[in-house]
Amino acid sequence: MRFVVCLIALACAFPAQADPSLASDRGMEGFITAERLPVPEDEVLALGHATFAETCQNCHGGNRATGAPKVTALRAWGPRIDQGVGVLFDHALNGFIGPKYTEMPARGANPDLTDAEVQAAVLFMIWVSGGADVAETYIETEN
Repeated sequence: MRFVVCLIALACAFPAQADPSLASDRGMEGFITAERLPVPEDEVLALGHATFAETCQNCHGGNRATGAPKVTALRAWGPRIDQGVGVLFDHALNGFIGPKYTEMPARGANPDLTDAEVQAAVLFMIWVSGGADVAETYIETEN
């Protein structure tokens, strides 16, 4: 928990915006760790960045063996974002078996994550994967 608080404090000290050049058809080159991504100014997205670092980057950083959509990859994230934030929250919180039998385990296989941490991580991944406007609009309307 101390780690999350420190990252949120850093986010306030070093504001960042989603960089449209991060997202591309196939995403950034190589495996993507949280250190390669901006720490957002918004506290919900900053929490998402911390949760991504703690849990989500293991699969969503580009681990092809898992079949998870790589963050920053427009081709992978566009259709998912189009399904709506609620669907993505549901899949992340409760788990999901995809059409190619890839699995999104509930809470990223980290049962210690709170609903707020999971939802923040989903919004962060949307934010860096071509859906900054979707993530920011969702946060504005919910707060």
